[in-house]
Amino acid sequence: MKLKTGTAALIMVILMVFSIGFGAYRGWKKERALVNETYTGLETMLHTRVESAYNLLTVASRHLSADHESIRRVTEDRDILEGRRGLQEKARANERLTLDAAELLKELAALESVQNDSRDRMYVTDYLPQMLAESESLTAKANYNTAAREFNASFNASISGWIARLMGIGPAEEFSAQ
Repeated sequence: MKLKTGTAALIMVILMVFSIGFGAYRGWKKERALVNETYTGLETMLHTRVESAYNLLTVASRHLSADHESIRRVTEDRDILEGRRGLQEKARANERLTLDAAELLKELAALESVQNDSRDRMYVTDYLPQMLAESESLTAKANYNTAAREFNASFNASISGWIARLMGIGPAEEFSAQ
């Protein structure tokens, strides 16, 4: 049985559209997976920030009450960074942690009980500020945002990206407080 030319052309067009769509989907899914692999590095840096907050809170708990405002804010920042939140919310908590930790360190440094305890004085004046600054710097330098920006630029500028978007693949979320 012979197919009419029109039917054959229609089948060929359908197969081509399917092939283009399938190719776009698979290609962008693979590219997105590469971006997601760099998230592991960012996650490691955030874990270091969480550890820094725990250390600060441990020292602070020896000198201030648990309901102290600065302790509450650092605890809240730490909990957001440690929890299952979106990247934007974690980025905001990360920025707040820098400010809230600095404020708590300043308060602790002014306490006589900290000044009289050589171990805690060393933590408050040397170790914790350095640990917090280094973890902040490493988090800012994480490769994730670069990979996400490059993916999004290519994804948004191509027809295959538009097709992949129709098939359920979205842009990569950036680690940004904005």
